[in-house]
Amino acid sequence: MNKKFISGLMVATLTATALVGCSSSTGSESEQTNNNKNKVVITVMQNKVEIQEQFENAVKEFNQSQDGIEVKALGTSGDNVDTILQTQFASSPEKAPTIFTTASGTEMDKFLPYMAPMDDMKAATMIAEGQEGDARRDGVLYGLPLALEGFGLIYNKDMFAQAGINAEEITSIDALVAACEKLAQVEGIEAPIAFAEESYFRFMHPFNWPFAIMEDAESVIQQVNKGEVSLKDIPEVKEFTNNLDAIKPYTNLGKSSYDEQIAGFAMGQFAMVHQGNWAQTLINDYEVDFDYGFLPFPINGNQKLSVGNSNFFRLNKYATEEQQAAAKTFLDWLLTEEAGQRYITEEFKWIPPYTGFDTSSMDKLSQEVSKYAESGETLPWVFGSFPAGAHQEFANQMERYFAEQLTSEQLLDEITKVWVQTAK
Repeated sequence: MNKKFISGLMVATLTATALVGCSSSTGSESEQTNNNKNKVVITVMQNKVEIQEQFENAVKEFNQSQDGIEVKALGTSGDNVDTILQTQFASSPEKAPTIFTTASGTEMDKFLPYMAPMDDMKAATMIAEGQEGDARRDGVLYGLPLALEGFGLIYNKDMFAQAGINAEEITSIDALVAACEKLAQVEGIEAPIAFAEESYFRFMHPFNWPFAIMEDAESVIQQVNKGEVSLKDIPEVKEFTNNLDAIKPYTNLGKSSYDEQIAGFAMGQFAMVHQGNWAQTLINDYEVDFDYGFLPFPINGNQKLSVGNSNFFRLNKYATEEQQAAAKTFLDWLLTEEAGQRYITEEFKWIPPYTGFDTSSMDKLSQEVSKYAESGETLPWVFGSFPAGAHQEFANQMERYFAEQLTSEQLLDEITKVWVQTAK
């Protein structure tokens, strides 16, 4: 387990304390003036554990360029940021982070009462076409997209060649299973495919595939929400769990943490990992001496990558006017000025959903996502419309499935129960 991940866990553990401790810095204007040399102090909480160190460096550089603003980067807590924000906003919204990140869909709806409009920002004018829709309500912009991201199967190209596998021929689950059978014979491989145990990686992202290939996923989701249809009666979902049944014997049974999953891939223990381009920063922690790239999950012959920008920077409307103005200054610096943009592309390894960026130095996985996006070979991110707050319980049922405690049909029954109850 690498130092960056351990650091992320420690920071996550301290997050609640940090939020309470930051209350004085997000409190009254007079306290800020007296204690911070006339600087307006703002706080930021973002949910990308893998870039927290780099984000803190960006904050430090911004602060050094400012006389009247001080940004404080609070600890990130990954999947738990939603719960922490809920608690903070419910108790003292004026003391909650000035800038925070949430997903789109139901998660945006949950926090919309705490969001301030962001239409007047320079960054808002540079959002790439088609990338701001999920952040608007009644024509008002309530968020700035973080990054264009894509996920699928990241595969070891050298290992595929060693096993005599042509990735371009994997256009069906049968072909994927056949490839796994060959990869299982390669020395050093513990599992041809690895899933991570965190809730979004264990359930939300994998289950995006069957909904993303539907013609009208939103209508189907509404039917499930109302209890009008069970997941096991939806052909695409049933087909997907049949696919999981077929590849499960060749997986790590979802037992690896995100960090362990990427470490196993880097060390040749896994030939494929179900992940996104955000994994690049962790891969960079290892001396990887093989080539790698993306392979779409071939449900129903799919050859497209799941690409979207479900996470957005939000602005706390309960912060003071001075804090809101300072927050906009910081985000405009990060997203529109060369010094800040360098962190986006070179340090965070994000694919910017904005115009005006130099993307020539993007990493390998980001370039692949861009390739799929530019060619239109993409599937939408639909998981933002799944019931908010249920991702961990969904993942718990997936854990039971991987542990042979549930059949795939029983899995869909259990997930349907959680889904309907949460959607009420």
